[in-house]
Amino acid sequence: MTNIDLYKKGDYYYGFKSCGHAEGEFDKIVCSSISTLTQTFYFTLINKLGISESEIVDTQGDGLLKIEILNSNVFKRKDIQICFEFMIMGIELIDEAYPEYLTLKNVEV
Repeated sequence: MTNIDLYKKGDYYYGFKSCGHAEGEFDKIVCSSISTLTQTFYFTLINKLGISESEIVDTQGDGLLKIEILNSNVFKRKDIQICFEFMIMGIELIDEAYPEYLTLKNVEV
């Protein structure tokens, strides 16, 4: 099971944690789809939106990617929130197709 926590402060997403591995017949599809969305999000921040890697706290490991943007002046930018929404929509679509493979929840701070 892959667990995805979306971190929010008020109306703004500022990070997420994706951990675990899907298990079952479609595990490779689910895991690779989630990895593609989360990694594309991360590299879009850096390569397309000009966010410095020093402004992103990230933790990576086997089946783990945790990203937090701690500066509210950065994470409140409209373009960054649109990127979060894009990634979240993709994850929700995966969850609709394969609900037994992942859990998705908002974590308010």
